[in-house]
Amino acid sequence: MPERHVALHCEGTTAFLTLCAPPKNEMGAAFFDELLRLVPAIEQLRVKGLVVRGQGRHFSSGANLRDLRAMLGKENAAEGMRSLRDNSRGFCSLAALPFPTVAAIQGCCLGSGLELALACTFRVAAKNAVLGLPEATFGLLPGCGGTVRLTRLAGYRRAIELILAGESLLASDALDAGLVDAVVDKSDLGSTAVRFVERLG
Repeated sequence: MPERHVALHCEGTTAFLTLCAPPKNEMGAAFFDELLRLVPAIEQLRVKGLVVRGQGRHFSSGANLRDLRAMLGKENAAEGMRSLRDNSRGFCSLAALPFPTVAAIQGCCLGSGLELALACTFRVAAKNAVLGLPEATFGLLPGCGGTVRLTRLAGYRRAIELILAGESLLASDALDAGLVDAVVDKSDLGSTAVRFVERLG
C-alpha cells in the first residue's frame, strides 16, 4: 500500500485533515497531489467544520526542499509555474469551503505549512508552536497565497517584515501579531480546535 502524506476522516460532525508524514510532515509533490485528490471529497462533507493538524510533534516544517529545488530547476519555466499554481489551488479550495476550518498548530509551522494554516478560517496554537515564512532566507518568496493571507491578518507593514526577514514567531508573539486566534497548552490543542468547530459550525 503506498505511503500517505495526508489523510481525511470524520468523527461525528467534525472532519479531520491530518498531515501524516512525521516527524516533519514535509510538503512535497506527493503531498500536494494527494491534497488535490482529496479536495472533491472535502467539498462534499456534511460536517460542522474541519480541523487541520499534523501527526506527531509538528504541524509542518513546510516544503520538501528537494522537490522544491526540482520544481524551480525545471528547464521549462511554464511547467514550474504550473506546478506552483496547482499547489496553491489545494489551499485555495480549503479557504473556500462553506464551513469553518481550524488549524491545530504545534511544533514547527513554517513555510508552506504556515501557508496552509493561513488558508484556514481560524488558527489555534500550542504554546510550543513556532510560526514563520523562511522562504526569503533561501532567496524565495512564499508561493501558495501566504503573502496575501498574512497581510490580511497582520497588516501590510508587519507582513512585509515577517516575509522579507524570514522571521519566525513563538506562539505568544504570533497571537499578538494576529496570526493565531488562541494559544493553549499542548494537551488542550485538539479539544480547543474541536470546540472552535462546534461553536462556529
